[in-house]
Amino acid sequence: MAKKRALRLREVVVASAAGMLTVRTDPVPADEIWCIQHLTVEGSLAPASGNTRSRVYIDRQGYRHYLAEQDAPAANTLYWLDDPVWLIPGERIAAEWDQAQNTTRLEMIGTGYTTDAVEGVV
Repeated sequence: MAKKRALRLREVVVASAAGMLTVRTDPVPADEIWCIQHLTVEGSLAPASGNTRSRVYIDRQGYRHYLAEQDAPAANTLYWLDDPVWLIPGERIAAEWDQAQNTTRLEMIGTGYTTDAVEGVV
C-alpha cells in the first residue's frame, strides 16, 4: 500500500484592482499525486455587479476542468467542496471570484493527502 502524507493547503490573494481574482496552488510535483478531500473558499467582499460568481476548478496548463460554482457569492461566507479531487503532476486547484472589488481578499484552504506517483498510475 502506498504511503499517504498529510496535505494542508492555504493560498491567499488580494485584488489590486477590480475584476477577476484567482487564487491557485503550486503545481503538483512530478513525483506526487494529491487527493484534496475538503476545500473551502472565502472572499472578503461581495462581487461588485454584473457576472457575479465564484468557481473552483482544476487548472491543467491552459485547460480548466470546472468542479463547482456559486452564483452571487456573499462576502465573508465560507463555501466548500467535500467531494475528493485527485490532482496529477502538473495540475493545480484554483478558485476565481468574478467582479472582485479592489482590496478583496480571496482565501482557499484545502486538506487531504499526497502519495507517490508510480508508473502505471498517471
